[in-house]
Amino acid sequence: MPALYPATVAPEDYCVGDSVKKWISDRCLTPYVGIITNICPSIYKVDVQWPLGNVREDPEMLVKVNPIFGLPSVKVDTGYSGYDKSISEKFYGKVPSQIRPSDKMYIRVAHTFATEIIGNLVDEISGCVKQGMTDLQTYNKVYGKFGSICSDHIIRSTIQKFYKKGE
Repeated sequence: MPALYPATVAPEDYCVGDSVKKWISDRCLTPYVGIITNICPSIYKVDVQWPLGNVREDPEMLVKVNPIFGLPSVKVDTGYSGYDKSISEKFYGKVPSQIRPSDKMYIRVAHTFATEIIGNLVDEISGCVKQGMTDLQTYNKVYGKFGSICSDHIIRSTIQKFYKKGE
């Protein structure tokens, strides 16, 4: 929710390269993600590279997001160069052109989850299908094993892919 009082979120709270979403209303965020490309504390604004272009935004209308869940759609800075941008790059750095060490950690965690946990879940479900179990029996068996690791939605959607009607 946007700040209730003015000047509660400063541009210095953001770093160049942060992934952000913008408030559309009191409870809704944009579905797309932008990247901070420039910080202008003198005018109390930040420049954000959205999928459609670079826009100067009010920092109180932005929310930092985790790049693993809201991957940025654009990493190229298309903003115009100017004095305020050169000052921002001098004090806060440039937009990262390559993957940071923290991004590598996120990628490694996502890869481990996808290969080990989801892979084992799929193997378990396919074994249940081969045994001739119904989808409810499969769910009860799989949930006991993977219920503390995966969300219920992931388990149900994976089982539904194996037990589609009419195929």
